[in-house]
Amino acid sequence: MPKHRVHILPWLRRPGSLLLIPDWLAITFGRDIFAWRRMNASELAHELAHVRQWERYGWSFGLRYLAACVSSWRAGTGFYQGNGFEVEAREAAERAG
Repeated sequence: MPKHRVHILPWLRRPGSLLLIPDWLAITFGRDIFAWRRMNASELAHELAHVRQWERYGWSFGLRYLAACVSSWRAGTGFYQGNGFEVEAREAAERAG
């Protein structure tokens, strides 16, 4: 399992809802996971998938993620649902149950 740090910052809920997506929970940068509340096992597994993606691609992950958002949007699946990085993270969450 990758080394990671979870930061619980309740005040992030409102700005994240305005800047990200309304029902967001967490965002990952490198090995740091920022959440506005504690996560259950499947939610943490989802974010740990993003930690592994950051480890795999380094700082280019951010650009790759944005490109996947655009590609997903153009395919008609929204920027999030069809994003391959999110699909991988959702699959990790499902395995964690």
